Amino acid sequence: MLAFSGPAWAAEPLGFKGHTIGASNVAITQDPRFDCRAVRTPTADQVCSLRPREQETIAGVAVTSLYYHYDRARLTGITLTLPESHFQTVTQALQAKYGPPQVQAEKVKNLKGEVYENRTLTWRQENARLEAQRYAGRLDQSLIRLSDEAAAERIRQRRSQAPARDL
Repeated sequence: MLAFSGPAWAAEPLGFKGHTIGASNVAITQDPRFDCRAVRTPTADQVCSLRPREQETIAGVAVTSLYYHYDRARLTGITLTLPESHFQTVTQALQAKYGPPQVQAEKVKNLKGEVYENRTLTWRQENARLEAQRYAGRLDQSLIRLSDEAAAERIRQRRSQAPARDL
């Protein structure tokens, strides 16, 4: 009888530097490298961003921007951008950690009409999704996004049940 335990990466929770979906905001809100503020977005009531002149890396690559999204002090998402020239390095590291992704490709054009292939790599676990998008709004910028797939609906339902504040 053969037993199959699956790949080693299957148990590794999707996250960034130990921060996973549902994690407390304490570590980031107490880190002086981050500026946190109240927001009202579909997936968050607080966003913490890396302050100007502060540095963070992913797979040894310096990120251009980094945002942690929280709802009720629990992590609902992480968004970071990096130079597109390092997309391959970062996605290879993500594949080594999380295994093979789903890959989707689409054609995009610049203002000169030149065509490029925009690849999006996606990993999923339970309600968490990690996406790596080669071109994110610009041809020189890539995007890595970790998100709680159920957050928007959960927050929408909660907010719709809240009493009006102007009564």
